[in-house]
Amino acid sequence: MLGLLIYGNLRFRTLRSVSLYVNAAFGNILPVTEGQGRRPGRPRSERARQAVLAATLALAAEEGPAGLHMEAIAKRAKVSKETLYRWWRSKTEVVLDALAERGQQTIPLPDTGTLHGDLRVFLRATVDSADPTTVRLLHSIAAAAASDESVAHQVRDRFLVTRRAALGQILQRAVARGDITDDYAALATDLIYGSMWYRLIFRVGPVNYQWADTVAAAIASC
Repeated sequence: MLGLLIYGNLRFRTLRSVSLYVNAAFGNILPVTEGQGRRPGRPRSERARQAVLAATLALAAEEGPAGLHMEAIAKRAKVSKETLYRWWRSKTEVVLDALAERGQQTIPLPDTGTLHGDLRVFLRATVDSADPTTVRLLHSIAAAAASDESVAHQVRDRFLVTRRAALGQILQRAVARGDITDDYAALATDLIYGSMWYRLIFRVGPVNYQWADTVAAAIASC
């Protein structure tokens, strides 16, 4: 009996070692399920993470979306390619995280006391953040998402969710004040971002202060 226990324990350790080796060498080839999170490994350095995100945006500004490659990002950020792939599975994931991080850092969540005032400040800051590099990256990502469902899921989970959550905080304050209902808050989010993306992606109109002020007034007046 003792021999069987020892054998079983060694067999388990051997199989686990092989599994870890395969994952380390080739990456996690299993589908990523909801809540799985990033790959196991050493906790990533926040300084290195910020360096990668900054390098991604800098290279995008210099080379355009087509010139972005994982090797170039790793070189600019001064991290190894192995480290980069351990944290992000693809260039798209890095770009989405860089855009989401930039939005969180540059777009404030104002509390002016009114829905109109909050939306006006928030949307004007959003306009300021939509520089040519960001717009080019969004065009590239939108094109990829249109033909690849996995990219569309990444856009939703790594970028859109964070931006909707930021706007949601403003709208939920308005709900708490009794200015709007929960249902209207959900609709307002779609109207605001739908209008913005329609203009950005299809170039049917500018995303400028006039757009921001018009949308803020329209949403607050309903």
